[in-house]
This record gives sequence, C-alpha cells and structure tokens, in this order.
Amino acid sequence: MAKSSGLGDNFYIAGYDLSTDVSALTTIGSPRGVLDVQSIGSLAAQRLYSLGDGLIEFNTWFDDAALLAHVALKGLPTADTQALYFRGTAKGNAAAGLVCKQVNYDWSRGQDMSLAGTVQCLGQGFRLEWGTQLTAGVQTDSSAANSASIDDSASTSAGIRGYLQIIDINSGAPTIKIQHSANDSSWSDLVSFAAVSNGAEPSVERKTANGTVNRYVRVVSTGTFSNCKFVVMYSRGTAQDDEDLS
Repeated sequence: MAKSSGLGDNFYIAGYDLSTDVSALTTIGSPRGVLDVQSIGSLAAQRLYSLGDGLIEFNTWFDDAALLAHVALKGLPTADTQALYFRGTAKGNAAAGLVCKQVNYDWSRGQDMSLAGTVQCLGQGFRLEWGTQLTAGVQTDSSAANSASIDDSASTSAGIRGYLQIIDINSGAPTIKIQHSANDSSWSDLVSFAAVSNGAEPSVERKTANGTVNRYVRVVSTGTFSNCKFVVMYSRGTAQDDEDLS
C-alpha cells in the first residue's frame, strides 16, 4: 500500500450517485463515547469505551437535474438511509459505509453567486465501518453476471458486513449477492441482498453474515433483469468489533 490523494473519489447516498455534485467530504468520522470511571485512588483519568458512532458531513453544489443532489437530499427522509464513500473507483480500494440519518439540508448563497449546501449524516444503530470496494465504482450488469474476485490473502472467522446501493434498473428484479471461495473456483453464497424490482430503486441495504469468510470474495447478480447499476462494499469482521459476527 502507498500514500494517495483523494483524487477520483466517489460518494453515494440513498442509492444516488452524487460524485459529480459533492465538492468536499468535510468529515468521515467514527467517534467513540467514553465513560469516566476514575476512583478516588486513581492518579489520572480512567475511562471505558461506551457507544460507537459514525458521522459523514459533506458539501454539495445545487443541482436539480434528475437523480442528482437536490432530488436526492431535499426530502430529508425520516427513515434510515445509507452513505458510502469510495476512495477512488478501483475494486479492492478502501471504502467507508454508514447507516445513518440525514439530519439537515442547509444552504448558503455567496456574494460571488455560489450556491453551496452542507449536509450532515449521523450514525443510526451502527458505527462507521471501513471496508473494501467490491465494485469498481458504479457497476452496470446488463443481465445476470459473475464479477471478478478479490483475494484477501486469508480467510477470517468473524463474519462480514455488506453494503449495497442500487441506483437504477431498466427492467426486471435483480438479486445482488456476495459470494466467497477458498480456492477462487468453487463458490457459495455469503450475503444475499433482497431482490429489488424496477421502479423500487434507488434502494439501499446493509446485511451481515456470521462465521467464516473464505479468502476470495466476489459480487454476483442473479435473476431476470436488464441494466442494473449498483455499488457494493464489504467489511470483514474482527475480534475488536462492537458487533459480534463470529
């Protein structure tokens, strides 16, 4: 691995690709609450970890074209949503996912005529999770397909978290799955996201699987459909995670 800039990054929220509208991601954070538990005999502060959290804040330009920033953000949905940050758009690159609440949609109009918005997304039930891009940015499957795999060098035993955003479907009802393999040849389903029908997109889902995750991982699409545009990231579980998926 090497140092890199943030050139060519992508950002998706609620099944919308806002990569051409977002001007800056000002915070991609995973704050952790702490409990002060010092006793009268302690010589310094003593703390225990409390609740994990997540935060994504971003700036955006006003764009009321179809499926872009104003359409995606103006509704301020009360339901949970999902935000995904992709560091570049290469399969295997780093990514961050957050199940969240979009809590604002604020604008300022500058003297230079600029119209800039700020949006804050706060974690909802899960902390911010760093993982790996399983699609190279937005992937378009014209029909059911098996994608190339990622080699993670070894298997793990603490489960997996998968994030899916379906941006558009021309027709039909695809099902997106994450599969794993010990040998890059024989594959089995690991995470099966819910099928989404044309007209029900944009759509998002976070789903988990427990136990062993084999060395190789890939994304596949199944069902009868045409031209499904989607993004997927995954995060292998570790022993240190708040959520036990062993």
